[in-house]
Amino acid sequence: MPHEMETQAKRLEVYLKGLFQEFKKTRLPIPIGIALSAGVYALVLLYAGTFCLSGLITPLFILGIMWQLGVKGVKKLLIVGIVACIACAGVWVVYFTDFYQHIEPKIATSENATLADGKVTPLFGDSSTMFNYTLTVHLPGANTTVEEVSVATASVAFPSAKANNYTMLRDFARSNATVWYYYYNTTVTRPINQYIFWAKVNGTWHIADERLADGTELAINGPIYTSTPAVMAPLVPISFVQSFVGVYPMYALLLLMIWWTRRARKMRVNAYEKAVEERAKEKEGIPQERAKVPSLAEAMGKETSGEGFVCSECGADVPAEAKRCPKCGERFD
Repeated sequence: MPHEMETQAKRLEVYLKGLFQEFKKTRLPIPIGIALSAGVYALVLLYAGTFCLSGLITPLFILGIMWQLGVKGVKKLLIVGIVACIACAGVWVVYFTDFYQHIEPKIATSENATLADGKVTPLFGDSSTMFNYTLTVHLPGANTTVEEVSVATASVAFPSAKANNYTMLRDFARSNATVWYYYYNTTVTRPINQYIFWAKVNGTWHIADERLADGTELAINGPIYTSTPAVMAPLVPISFVQSFVGVYPMYALLLLMIWWTRRARKMRVNAYEKAVEERAKEKEGIPQERAKVPSLAEAMGKETSGEGFVCSECGADVPAEAKRCPKCGERFD
């Protein structure tokens, strides 16, 4: 029974291998490999974005899956890499469009909470929405001086962000001896924006932003347009930069290493085959009788012609009928 099961397993293995070989002959391997690579890139963005070697995962996977699917030509792999990077750029756009359209409101605070409760409302809108930036400044003493309270904004754009700095206005109606309230109302012309607050209190600059548990300071996202196409628009060119700078150079470098390894191995094989061929030609050019160690007479250029032989002791030429060497007296049988 175990032998029969083993035979069935072997037949199944052979059958599946045959199917895979037939599949590699179709036009499907390349598009499927690119789709799988885009899926891996999405997983990297979702779960390995902060991993220090995350930039190697997608290029290695593209090469690995294409190799397994029988795509091994360097030129073809270069083209496949370009198409795969375009697919990765599409994944990047979808991922960050979803990210920006589902961000949560954040509160900006300075290191010692002198600046607090910084935010923008509403968080989502469009080009006609009036967005209100607000900030609270806590006064450390009765004679506190507060100067240059501003909100600094940056709009996501290609090739670089567009930055602005707006002076905030004090809300005198709400302010008191210990807390001053500031605001600034404006529309935004770009769909993706970030902001921080800063102010000079008693001669010291304070910056209010998002502060993570590990001490990292980040600008806060917002306001954001609600229109999906509008949010996608500035991300498309950025996605191509991310893909072709973050993925393709490493992919091309790995491909170059494979190409050079192939070339070096071919050069070694060619050099070996050439050496064997030259050695064979040299052997073919030597008469069969001279393949043995030459006699003294031959080495001295004194080969005999006609009948006769060479003395094995002294190398002298000896007539065919001689019983003794005429030079050294060696007896011949």
